[in-house]
Amino acid sequence: MNLYQKLDWVIERWCERKALRPLRILLPAYPSQPIHTDQFYILLEGLRDVKGLCHNEISPDELAHLISAINEIEDALKK
Repeated sequence: MNLYQKLDWVIERWCERKALRPLRILLPAYPSQPIHTDQFYILLEGLRDVKGLCHNEISPDELAHLISAINEIEDALKK
C-alpha cells in the first residue's frame, strides 16, 4: 500500500464508525496533492497528533497504518 492508500484506508474506517476526534485532527493537515515539503511536515504533525492524542479511539490496525505512514513520510523528508 502506498502512503495515500494507507491514509485513505484509515480515514474510511474513522468515517464508518464516526470517529470524529481523529478526523478533526487529521483532515485539516491532509493535502489533496502535496507539492511542497511544508505540506508533508504539516501532514506528519497531524499524524503524530492523532497517534498521541487519540490512542484510545483508534484500533491496532489503524495505529499500524498510522505508524507506517509516519515512517514513510519521515524517510522521504530525510532524503
